[in-house]
Amino acid sequence: MAFGKFAKYSPDEISFNPRQFDLVKEIDTLVDYVRREDAARHSLSFRSTATALSAHTDPVHLKYILVNLLQNAVKYSAPGTAIEVALHEQDNTALLVVTDQGIGIPGDALDELFSPFYRANNVDGRPGTGLGLAIVKRAARIIGARLEVDSKLDSGTRFTVHIPLRGGFN
Repeated sequence: MAFGKFAKYSPDEISFNPRQFDLVKEIDTLVDYVRREDAARHSLSFRSTATALSAHTDPVHLKYILVNLLQNAVKYSAPGTAIEVALHEQDNTALLVVTDQGIGIPGDALDELFSPFYRANNVDGRPGTGLGLAIVKRAARIIGARLEVDSKLDSGTRFTVHIPLRGGFN
């Protein structure tokens, strides 16, 4: 699943253009986009503790991060399972959390997960290049965000993106 215009994204070819925008509205739009692309194979939900959350960052890079994480959740989760996106604010940071009930990531793969061309040994022939999460890491670095991953084999994965609401985490 290529998710249209995001399939050709390259963070180094797109300049950093931060602007003020509403994260809740942007994320809701992206989740709806992925929901339509997924054609109801998964239960995809979005919840936010805020009705609006203003951020000053680059929406193009942020869109790629979220779409790629959702694309992976769809790819590595069985049809009919839930994929949840949550957003809340903590200490001038937006926490964007993507949780799935997929195949999970082996513990020994977590250190290499964001390396270019790396794919865990449990992907079972699913298509991919091993570049998606490496590009996510690069896009996160560009916008000053931090990434966390928690996973349990055969139980699912949770990615948390720490997005600074005003400037990066230098």
